Amino acid sequence: MKTVRWILFLAGIALFAFSFTLPAIRETAKPGATPNVMQGYDCAVTALLVPWGKDGFTIMRSDPLSYFSILLSGWINPLFVLAVIFVLVRRAWRINSAFRIVVSLLFIFCWVVFFKIHFRAYTGYWVWMAGVLLALWSQAGSRKLGSLPEDEKPAMV
Repeated sequence: MKTVRWILFLAGIALFAFSFTLPAIRETAKPGATPNVMQGYDCAVTALLVPWGKDGFTIMRSDPLSYFSILLSGWINPLFVLAVIFVLVRRAWRINSAFRIVVSLLFIFCWVVFFKIHFRAYTGYWVWMAGVLLALWSQAGSRKLGSLPEDEKPAMV
């Protein structure tokens, strides 16, 4: 069972990395127009950098919901990488459970952005999301809830 979890974890990381090469979002097409498509890498960089630039502050003044949705969407990848590092360092840390939940909930902000700027999730987005969720949740339940690893158990007096 332990081996299966690690295979799923590595498969999730592979999907995550591969997704950046795929088309991730597509503009909802107006009749007769060619829709714009953004690659996964472009989406990640844009979501990470736009909130901190001149355009981001313009968006914040005109539409705070869009601004914070873009900001929080941009944090998914760095938080995911941090969560992966924590899993590799020590699977039993309680903070890993918090990262699983927080990163999973941040996907909602991607959908808000898609709705507000009239884009649709495309292949790369779904592969990216599947990779992140697979990697994060494959290690869930690897120890009993509430139990401490052997090295964290209080010494018997």
